[in-house]
Amino acid sequence: MDTTLLNPVHEQAAPVLSVIVLSYRQAEYIGACIQSVLDQQLDVPFEVIVGDDNSPDNSLEVIESFRLRYPDVIKVILHEKNVGFSGNFSDTVALARGEYIANIDGDDVMFPGKLQRQLDFLRAHPECGLVVHKMRPVDQDTLETVTYPLSEDKPATFDAEYLIKNGPFFFHSSEMYRAHLRRRHPVDIGLKSVADVAHLLQILMGSQGCYLDEELGLYRVNRTGLTSVRINNPARHRECLNDVIQTCQLAADLGMASDAVNKGRAKFYLTSAIFFLEHGQEDSFEDCIESSWRAARIGRKQLALYAMRRWPRTLRTVYTGLKQMAGRQPVDA
Repeated sequence: MDTTLLNPVHEQAAPVLSVIVLSYRQAEYIGACIQSVLDQQLDVPFEVIVGDDNSPDNSLEVIESFRLRYPDVIKVILHEKNVGFSGNFSDTVALARGEYIANIDGDDVMFPGKLQRQLDFLRAHPECGLVVHKMRPVDQDTLETVTYPLSEDKPATFDAEYLIKNGPFFFHSSEMYRAHLRRRHPVDIGLKSVADVAHLLQILMGSQGCYLDEELGLYRVNRTGLTSVRINNPARHRECLNDVIQTCQLAADLGMASDAVNKGRAKFYLTSAIFFLEHGQEDSFEDCIESSWRAARIGRKQLALYAMRRWPRTLRTVYTGLKQMAGRQPVDA
């Protein structure tokens, strides 16, 4: 990839922790993000590596202003063309020199003490390869707390099989992990929309993840960001489904048991079937629920949807009514 590296003026002592900041079109927010990283109080040397994915706004100007003020700490990766999340992450994390790596997206914010808390936890728990934490989802502009569709099930410990069956229940910006686990495998740059699960599987195979039920950062909900778009747009959702199914194959290639991989496929297809049903995409619904059924049997909801797959309009009316009774907001097609 065509990249340019802006190095620190003077290399500091070898960092123990590398903080990876990913930026794209976040000029309004990237300054607060970087400042929240620099304000962290740590008992070890650390570095900050910012990867900007050819932002069309003045994100780079903001980033460069920080690099000039903190030349011994900050490195900047510039892309001459947009390479997407996976490519940006791959190029940026490849430069990490620390024993530990922490991720943060350029529009999120760390609370004071976050990095030291996670670092202390990993030191005290050698069996844990990844530690994540609770974050407060907020409106991108008002910073008022908002709801966000993450699973309410948040186990204190989890492994790769749990993630392939259930998906992540935490945000990318909450991750800290042991660098040697990340370096075992290259980042899959073929994944364009959903790369986080594959990244996590590569870290967790043969290791363990831990969850801290402590609010250690702000997650800014960007109404026009990739996550929001893929949640609400059927065309983008299909791209995401293709990525997660490819991720299931990656899990199999890494040696995960076929039963776990197939249940993961079934769960992802089932989730997409429900999405397409709610959006009135009848052909896509039928295709996904049949794919889910072929992959594995995973429960009564799957069975009911599969049994009713030939009558999607009736099914959508019934399903929407059940959602309203449960107090959930129906989706307008």
